[in-house]
Amino acid sequence: MTNPFETPTGAQGRMAVFRVLAAAGDGAVSDFAKEVVAGRASARDLLTSGWVVEQWIDDLQADAEAFRASPEAREEWSPEEARAYLESRLTGLANLDVEAIEAQVAPAPAPPAASRPRDEDDEQGPLLKDAW
Repeated sequence: MTNPFETPTGAQGRMAVFRVLAAAGDGAVSDFAKEVVAGRASARDLLTSGWVVEQWIDDLQADAEAFRASPEAREEWSPEEARAYLESRLTGLANLDVEAIEAQVAPAPAPPAASRPRDEDDEQGPLLKDAW
């Protein structure tokens, strides 16, 4: 059985998610996603490196508990139904308009730094310029 994430659609869907996470801002998840998008890390590195922070694990565990308590978690699917569901979700992710999402979630550019007032010594260059 082929891993759905290893198909072209699955890989494209996974990359779309990482691009959105990378554009979402700061934090460990965003930093990791930026490394994946840049090609310096792979999704599997998340399992073997120190990128996972305790707070993120706690959040994921809370999400998992919430899912286990939901009515959807009580449904039983055949392997074929589960695979079809996963493939439909991956196709949806692969077809996301990532550029539009990145534009919406990207932080606003920082305002330009205020320039300092000019000093009369600025015209003559650095103080130690003539000392050497």
